[in-house]
Amino acid sequence: MVAVTIIAILSGIGFGAYETVKRKAMMARELAAARNLIAAFHLYSVDNGGRILSGYKSDPETINEKNELLFAPVNARYPWRLYPYIQNVKGTLLYNGNEEVMNQKNSDYLVSVSPNLGMNATFIGGHYGSGSLLRPSQRVEDKIGRFCVKQTSDIGKNSRLIVFLSARSDPEEAWQGRGYFEVQPPQVLRKVWTSDQWSVDAQPSDHGFVDLRWSEKAVAALYDGSAILMDEEQLRDMRNWSPKAADLDEQHYLVRP
Repeated sequence: MVAVTIIAILSGIGFGAYETVKRKAMMARELAAARNLIAAFHLYSVDNGGRILSGYKSDPETINEKNELLFAPVNARYPWRLYPYIQNVKGTLLYNGNEEVMNQKNSDYLVSVSPNLGMNATFIGGHYGSGSLLRPSQRVEDKIGRFCVKQTSDIGKNSRLIVFLSARSDPEEAWQGRGYFEVQPPQVLRKVWTSDQWSVDAQPSDHGFVDLRWSEKAVAALYDGSAILMDEEQLRDMRNWSPKAADLDEQHYLVRP
């Protein structure tokens, strides 16, 4: 009986160690994917005269892996528009088990909506869809000024802005547990994150679809090309999201005229 108990304890320790190593390997895979993603993001700008990739904007020339044209809204989200600079969906857009969406009938749609990392589309590149928190149109910018980085020349003194971040989607949807194509900042014109503390049990939208899946930290791909881990305190700091907040050195910045 004592021997059986000892074996059970040792087995439990071994399983726990295995799970720890497995999680660290998955985190390392996400950090590597984040570096590759931000490199592709900058290649897009080089190829397009300094123009920054929009987080959500329809592009009629968007293609999938089979070189087939894609249509709205699949061609509006960032993954397939960045695909020509990646050339490998698995390992960069999808990994750590999320690759299974490629085997589903509506794989083009699922890749577009549920990559592991979401884009800070509000302040980087712009979100021009109906779900935008603040669409960077000329009419809006005439009223409140330039708040969104659209050209590489728009980057101010802080280049360590969040571009991509660990994300999770709405658990009520069919792609439960996978990523999401955008992440939303804590506040824009008003408070966006509705919960005071991140929780795995909360609705993803309560924290802007951000997922603190690595010991309550998220992988962040920054504009300067680096990939780091950020905790909730850092992610609530608007200086890490908005170029204007960084220029003004305002941690709790709200977009205003």
